Amino acid sequence: MLRELLEWLVTPAGLAARRHGLVGESVALAARCRRCRTAWEPHLRRCRRAMREAARACPEKGTVVVCGSGHLFDVPLAALAGMFSRVVLADAVHPLRARMAARGFGNVRLAATDLTGLLDAALGWRPGIDLDRIKPVTPTELAARKPDLTISANVLSQLALPVKARLTKLGCPEADILKVCRRIVQAHLDWLMGLPGSRCLITDTMSRDVDGETILDETDLLYGVTCPPGDASWVWELAPRPEAGRHFDQGREVRVVMRGDPKRTHLSEVKNEDAGGGGGLRPCATGNMGNT
Repeated sequence: MLRELLEWLVTPAGLAARRHGLVGESVALAARCRRCRTAWEPHLRRCRRAMREAARACPEKGTVVVCGSGHLFDVPLAALAGMFSRVVLADAVHPLRARMAARGFGNVRLAATDLTGLLDAALGWRPGIDLDRIKPVTPTELAARKPDLTISANVLSQLALPVKARLTKLGCPEADILKVCRRIVQAHLDWLMGLPGSRCLITDTMSRDVDGETILDETDLLYGVTCPPGDASWVWELAPRPEAGRHFDQGREVRVVMRGDPKRTHLSEVKNEDAGGGGGLRPCATGNMGNT
């Protein structure tokens, strides 16, 4: 606990990020990664490999933007910095680990970015707010960098959480809150898929609590928004027992979507490399999520 407290105190972040608890979430994520590193490593390795494949397939190597870079656990920073002239790491909170890693490369820049455009405004929301007027604002400053490759790295399912928590605290109706969450998720997808250049989306789509083969509970992490047809999918063992509970394991369905120059065939190398592992990378069915 002392380590987490110190990390929370020394992590640089803006007022909105702190008030919405994003620094605390970042610290908690790192702590869980340390506790569950063995279970997480297959997921992290596949994420890094998918990003490397997207980078190799990108015909222009000017700028790559990584949205949701976080602690860089799932980002192959050295590989991206070696392939592109500029690497932009975009997130609301850049932990010290990421800042130290970025300093090792002359072409890596940190961009403090609210990917929803709502965090500052949400601090001023009051009971009775008209939820129909809440519209996410896409990060035009990232598009202005004219990236040759844009990566959304395990952040899509997280974007709505601060807004959801704020509106819940204000006592807004749950059904209306979920509509706002859907708008946030859809806006990020539309923004990403509408960008020029190559795009790589890595996102968890479904959370499941399981006991062996029995599904105890499942949650749609995208609030009913249809994820584009995927190029690959796997199961991320997020919280093996007793991390989230003594009697169940918690896993996430993860999907990779590549658009632009990266083609599905490029992922065959990643798939074959992981073929021997449980829950390995595999071609993904169309629809909202691949089946396990």
